[in-house]
Amino acid sequence: MDDDVAPGERTARVFRRRLNELFARGRGGRPVTNREAAQWMTERGYSINEAYLSALRGGHRSSPSLRVVEGIAAFFHVSTGSLVDPEEDPDDRLRAALADEGVEQFALRAQGLSPENVRAIIEIVDRVRRLEHLPPVTPHVPDGDRG
Repeated sequence: MDDDVAPGERTARVFRRRLNELFARGRGGRPVTNREAAQWMTERGYSINEAYLSALRGGHRSSPSLRVVEGIAAFFHVSTGSLVDPEEDPDDRLRAALADEGVEQFALRAQGLSPENVRAIIEIVDRVRRLEHLPPVTPHVPDGDRG
């Protein structure tokens, strides 16, 4: 189907589809609005407003700057490649992590907790990862902020 489409158009379609999938999935167990996402990104130095984000999601704009793509990736805790690369599956990292039985058990126990308590647990896990000299899970998020 995409064989007859120019590479730039294919990338734009992948970006728009994956961006809308991320918004549909939400953050912290709840959907987010364009306004919330734009505000979060702007507060962290990514220059984007609600109208531009809406235009990207609707396909009216299709060539965001790398900085905007980085801001969106940081907001949703995904790689920039997962937003634009048709070959990269954005859920590969999650699937790999969940293949570990301990991680699966941890995730099952966290299910149903309030967003505030999930954030508190994430902070604890991040501290333990640092104690064990493990790399950060989302190094592209500015100042370790998970927002």
